[in-house]
Amino acid sequence: MKNLKKIVIGIVALSSFASAQIVSDVHVGVSNAKVLDETYTEFNLGYGFNKYFDSNVVLGSSLGFAYGNPNVNNKNIDVYTAYVDLKVGYAIFDKDMFLYAIGSGALQGIDNNDGAGFGYGVGADYRITKSIALNLEYKTYDMTTSRFDYDYEKANLNLKYTF
Repeated sequence: MKNLKKIVIGIVALSSFASAQIVSDVHVGVSNAKVLDETYTEFNLGYGFNKYFDSNVVLGSSLGFAYGNPNVNNKNIDVYTAYVDLKVGYAIFDKDMFLYAIGSGALQGIDNNDGAGFGYGVGADYRITKSIALNLEYKTYDMTTSRFDYDYEKANLNLKYTF
């Protein structure tokens, strides 16, 4: 009987994965970011996908790149960031809105220092049309270089084209 129960649970789980809808997107946007205690504007570009299950649970991932030019100690420096986000959340309003938690990893170049770190955050997607969505996110990271540790925070506003 226990084996039958496990088989039924497995079939139900696999059927929910099989009936999931995958939605890909490209996104562009701006961020209010903070690094080395300086707040500045970043520009974002990325690609992502979300897998919508019949239960309205959503799993997603995105890859992105950001660039900013803060003034640190009266000197403009370049900040390049590449990141990977993993998302888990729930779709509401007939899947027009997606609220989610983020786990993230980032590689960052600040002037001549390379940093890496992990972070977390929250986000929301709101579908304006069938193929256009507005995205808001907040993420915070604990970053480290070979010389020092630092915090990196960002609040994103992105426009997504989904396909």
